[in-house]
Amino acid sequence: MATFMLYYWLLGVIFFGAYITSWLFKMRSLKHFLDEKGVLIFIVLASLAFISIATNDPVTIAGVTIPTELQWFGSLLLTGFGSWKFYLNPLKNKVFSMDREIGEVKESVKNLETNMTTLTNHILSKKKN
Repeated sequence: MATFMLYYWLLGVIFFGAYITSWLFKMRSLKHFLDEKGVLIFIVLASLAFISIATNDPVTIAGVTIPTELQWFGSLLLTGFGSWKFYLNPLKNKVFSMDREIGEVKESVKNLETNMTTLTNHILSKKKN
């Protein structure tokens, strides 16, 4: 019974159909929702793909059997692409922005240290006089 792989392909086609529709017709709210929640869908898709591989569960469509290895390879490629698009790439962008912010904080701390040293030297020189 090809339930897991069938659910995988149905959910994948529905998701990509909604994503392409939101992109073509400029539906910003739907695209924003799919960009934010897409990683959850791909977690489910990856789970379905792994379960279907573990249970040897290929899909037969209208009596035509697509080779099992090709179905699994396609599903893993699609899952890998979705993981990159909706999880790894946004994570990379967040890391870059955090790196810039940390650089700014380090620069501010360095300026504070310089100002504190100057202020301390100024106070000590006044105290000696």
